[in-house]
Amino acid sequence: MLFTIRKGALTDAAAIVQLERKHINDELSQPAAALHAHSFTLNEVKTLINLHWLVVAEDQGKIIGYVVAAKWAFFSSQPLYRHIIQRIKFADAYGCALLTTNTCQYGPVWINPSYRGQGIFEALVNELKHQVKATYPFMVTFISADNVRSLAAHKNKAAMHVLEDFTFEQRDYQLLVTDTHQSTEAN
Repeated sequence: MLFTIRKGALTDAAAIVQLERKHINDELSQPAAALHAHSFTLNEVKTLINLHWLVVAEDQGKIIGYVVAAKWAFFSSQPLYRHIIQRIKFADAYGCALLTTNTCQYGPVWINPSYRGQGIFEALVNELKHQVKATYPFMVTFISADNVRSLAAHKNKAAMHVLEDFTFEQRDYQLLVTDTHQSTEAN
């Protein structure tokens, strides 16, 4: 399988919005339980491309996967992210305190189900780490506790470590962190 991993471009924005809206809750074990997040608008995707980080996987001109990372201010209007920002202030990883000044929010990540298991996840994460590391030494994310597949992928293939379990609005999550200078290929 040949695929291309590259920085997202403004010409990708509409396709990413469509994929994000269609697949935001794909991995949940309880389909009726929506995540405490929203799907990105076209303007938000353009902002991610222009001011933050968005990496895509492409096969013959078709986007088959994407991952984003953004400064905390991008997400800070949403209650769940405000809750996470407060939790980060008390977290410690890799021997140093995690702050909004040395971390960014990682995710979401999505890969077309028919392309999974082919190394795309690791390739996306490695490229994202490469792009982010000049600005932030750490990326932080949260994953719903019922998203078993994503938790396993992030722990085993993205070199992410659990900082803590937390509950927000009666839903359980894990807060994870990774060092942007550490390649997933070392695992």
